[in-house]
Formats: sequence, structure tokens, C-alpha cells
Amino acid sequence: MKNKKISKYLLVIGCCMFPLFLLMFIVGISMFTARGKFPDYLVRLTEICFVFNIPVLILGIFLVTMGLI
Repeated sequence: MKNKKISKYLLVIGCCMFPLFLLMFIVGISMFTARGKFPDYLVRLTEICFVFNIPVLILGIFLVTMGLI
């Protein structure tokens, strides 16, 4: 019974990673097309979003797969 509960949590967490992936992708790409002077923290934040975009997607796919098994 406990295995099913853990599996359900992994599935939910993995499914929540996909909207996070999309949000990080949009934020990261939007700074490439933006013009003007932006605060330094915003530039760093978008760099972090862009760098960790693919690992978040891979982790989400892994967690969904583990939740379905």
C-alpha cells in the first residue's frame, strides 16, 4: 500500500515539472529577444532558467515514468 502512495506522489511531482519546464523556457528565451537595460539579478535569473531548463524536463520525465511503474 505504501508503494502505491509513493508512486502517486512521484507521478504528481513529475507532472508538475512540465509546466515548470515551459515557464523556465519562456522566461529564458524572452531575455534573448528583449532589448534595453535590465537589472543584473533579472539577467542572472534568466541565465539560470535557461541552463536548468533541460535537466528539469529530464527529471520530470523520469519521475513520471517512475510514478507509472
